[in-house]
Amino acid sequence: MDNEVFLLLMVLGVFAGFVDSAVGGGGLLRLPAMISAGLPPHVALGTNKFASAAAAAIASAKYLQSEIVPRKPALIGWCLMIVFSIIGAKVVLSISADILLGIVIFVLSALFLYVLLNPQFGKEEEIKESNVIPVTVGMGAGLGFYEGFLGPGTGSMLMAGYIKGAGFGMDRAAATGRILNFGGNIGSFAIFAMAASVNYEVAIPFALANMIGGFLAPGYVLRYGYSLLRPMFLIVAAIMILAQIMNILS
Repeated sequence: MDNEVFLLLMVLGVFAGFVDSAVGGGGLLRLPAMISAGLPPHVALGTNKFASAAAAAIASAKYLQSEIVPRKPALIGWCLMIVFSIIGAKVVLSISADILLGIVIFVLSALFLYVLLNPQFGKEEEIKESNVIPVTVGMGAGLGFYEGFLGPGTGSMLMAGYIKGAGFGMDRAAATGRILNFGGNIGSFAIFAMAASVNYEVAIPFALANMIGGFLAPGYVLRYGYSLLRPMFLIVAAIMILAQIMNILS
């Protein structure tokens, strides 16, 4: 790999790690870059999971230090995401993801329009304590499976689910959702690793770049919260929707 291409991947890795650790969607930056750099699609997917897991690990540690994350629900969700992402990754080996992709486009589009048309969504926090565990369990199972099966938009849907279902503010939802997403990254990466679908020569330095972004993001999320996360969520969600539509049409 040329030095110029490698440097570009590292810069993209930092930015992707930041986006992932704030609102999700960093894979949309990583995957095209790695495929363009010459990695086969299945190897790019596995390499992306490794990098995403690395960024999620350091971001999760920083979010936990802030004490904004409810520890028990986060642990339950993290474990469920690991288990169900493994199941999802195994299932996708034998089933087409086309039908699920259409559902995802619909869900992301609905989330995008809802946030766009409801400026107060996630601005004020009104935690529904009785809902936190059930919401976590539901998303840990459903979105854990989806993370392993397909993946795009998992972080964004986790954040929206915590806001709508449990009354979290955007900052708490982003922080808790990132920890759950970390579990999904671990489970799905394990399947790709066992299938020898990870290029570690690219994955290790790319993961380090993602960790820089993952280290930086929590500070901005916790400091600026809603004012940063709402516009970023809308931009990333719009890009994800367009990207998935283009994938179907191509």
